[in-house]
Amino acid sequence: MQQHRLAAIMFTDIVGYTALMGSDEERAFEVLQNNRDIHFQFLKKYAGTLIKEMGDGMLVSFDLASDAVRCAIEIQIACRKKNISLRIGIHEAEVVFEGSDVFGDGVNIASRLQASTNEGCIAISESVYRDVKNKADIRTQFIEEKSLKNVDEPIRMYNVSCEEPPVRECLVENSVHDQRKPIIARLLRTVTPVLITVVVAIIIFILYGSTSIPFTERDWIVISDFENLTDETIFDHSLNTAFTLSINQSRYLNVLTRQRMIETLKRMEKENITNIDEETGKEIAIREGVEIIIVPTISKVGTQYILTAKILDTKTANILKSEVLYAKSEDEIIEKLDLLSKKIRRSLGETRNKISDQSKPLKKVTTSSLQALKQYSLGIESHLRLDFEKARIHYENAIRIDSDFTAAKASLGNLLFEKFDRNEGRKWLEEAIISIDNLTDREKYGILAFYAVNVENNLDKGIVYTKRRIGLYPDDPAAHNNLGWYFQKQGHYNMALDEYKKTLQISPNMMLTNSGIIWVYLEYFGQMDSALFWSNRMIKYAPDNPWGYFYLGTSYVGLNDFEKAEAAFLKAGDLNPNFLMNQYRLAHDYRLQGMYDKAIEVLEAILQKNPQESSAHYDLGINYNLMGKKETARSHFLEYKKIAAKWLEENPNDPKLYVYNGIVLTRLGEKDAGWEIGKRAFELDSTINFEFTQLLAVQDRKSEALDYLEKALANGYRDLAWIKLHPDLELLFREVRYKDLMNRYFKSQ
Repeated sequence: MQQHRLAAIMFTDIVGYTALMGSDEERAFEVLQNNRDIHFQFLKKYAGTLIKEMGDGMLVSFDLASDAVRCAIEIQIACRKKNISLRIGIHEAEVVFEGSDVFGDGVNIASRLQASTNEGCIAISESVYRDVKNKADIRTQFIEEKSLKNVDEPIRMYNVSCEEPPVRECLVENSVHDQRKPIIARLLRTVTPVLITVVVAIIIFILYGSTSIPFTERDWIVISDFENLTDETIFDHSLNTAFTLSINQSRYLNVLTRQRMIETLKRMEKENITNIDEETGKEIAIREGVEIIIVPTISKVGTQYILTAKILDTKTANILKSEVLYAKSEDEIIEKLDLLSKKIRRSLGETRNKISDQSKPLKKVTTSSLQALKQYSLGIESHLRLDFEKARIHYENAIRIDSDFTAAKASLGNLLFEKFDRNEGRKWLEEAIISIDNLTDREKYGILAFYAVNVENNLDKGIVYTKRRIGLYPDDPAAHNNLGWYFQKQGHYNMALDEYKKTLQISPNMMLTNSGIIWVYLEYFGQMDSALFWSNRMIKYAPDNPWGYFYLGTSYVGLNDFEKAEAAFLKAGDLNPNFLMNQYRLAHDYRLQGMYDKAIEVLEAILQKNPQESSAHYDLGINYNLMGKKETARSHFLEYKKIAAKWLEENPNDPKLYVYNGIVLTRLGEKDAGWEIGKRAFELDSTINFEFTQLLAVQDRKSEALDYLEKALANGYRDLAWIKLHPDLELLFREVRYKDLMNRYFKSQ
């Protein structure tokens, strides 16, 4: 069975092996065996999968591009020691795995890169370069932009240095410390005894003043909630958001978001937990593969407050370092909180200059009022837990306490615009934008992008702001997801997929993103095997989410496996009985299997729960007609006609409503009247080829219907599952031309 997935593909080839085989067969076999031994040694170390050997060459796949490059470096170094001349090419792309082989443009590009580089060298593509350019132990150099055989677009090629074995970044810092020691020793030999004390102090600072914590740039941390050891309730909830916000200004480290922690708690079946204490934080960190957790505490001795933050090793729970600050009064706490976050960043290895350059004061990006901060933090928590009414109240309270609280205005505006009142939301967003520079850069570009896309309807502008945000914070999953959505809305589906997949590389459990990928494959590409792969992935990561099974069922429809589709739709219905779209698709699936009584049972259940669901009347009419119960079918078509006529009266400029009215009139036997009203749709909008196909099909004008279906497909319509499920198009299924169109645009699907 085929599987589509993102992989780094590596091709290796021994230079001059054929000539060696002709001149010295024994030496050739020795070289080949040594080459195999070296490959197998490092493939095991870097989790590479050998796809196949091709004479003296090897085709290998990796889940991570960085592992592929590190493996290639070690292979080249080991081969040089054995006098084996090797060329290596690496490319990262979505490829097709089938059985014990792999296919796709990504494989071809990796092969061409290998053939284009020099012996003893490693050539990588732009996609690999993007993944490794910030790795301290991997050094690259741009070579050229080159047109490769059978590759449509020119490829930017980079060379990888393979002079010394790769090491993890945490080891690089130790090597820097080692290099300092001879320099300092020479310094000690040259200074006078009077300065010995000063020099020793400098040595201690240089060698031991920087972090010894095993943390490398762009690693992740978890921050637990503040433990309040005072009896003052003002500190409950008020400090969490501010502390995280302050640390999260860093471009050196990544903080696991509150949303991601909530999603992790759901998977741990602990979704009712609202306070993430040290133990819960460690559980989340272990599950998410995060090695460092920060545990902050506030306590009080006399009139003085003590702010503490422990840096813990997640697995051992050992305290790697503690930072302590004192605040003389409540008024100093936010200022000290800001300083505490900077000390944490410094302890994790971030330079003082970067901390200074990339940090705005907490009082500016939030508020100087602990009361307002508490309300804002409660609002964020309620918002993330989808309690929108409570979030609205807390945001409004925060602004009432501090009328200059820009972040609260932005959050309130966002919430109102999406969930309550767009005009009111727009007003608060405009107020926030007036003082937008008060926000952190991450928040600033997020709000500017949201405003541009949703209020100004300017996707291009929103994309510019989102790219700026990603430029500053390349591991921000929300920004990559948003950029993918904006590209999707523009019709740039490949670009959307790239961003969605980057999102999941950073945060694998973002099911909204997974859903976006599936939707692109289903609706815009018509690639059912890819949709099937990502649907199964969604189910793996979120087995209680009905959407995964809904997409799985839809994929099986596209593959003509209606029994498996039925099972998937039933599972989605078990998880959420009120999932209407799923229930409709289940009814369509039953109809296509000839199980009209079961389809009717599902549709009548929809109407019983939702009497306003007019589409259920239309679909009931279809199924009763197929059962030969014409009068019952007619009664349901008449119900649908009343509602469709009302829609058209209320929205006379919507061309699709003319089609729907024309179709139901045709179903009721008023064929001429149906055609007259239906054709007005095409006069209003000549691009609605798919909808016009439906009208022509029920009018029994099959040849014309197929003309318009072909136009729809030629103009990019690719929702294969809906083509197969649509009751009005079923009339075309037996037509030879329909089958030819399906084969032409969707191959065998």
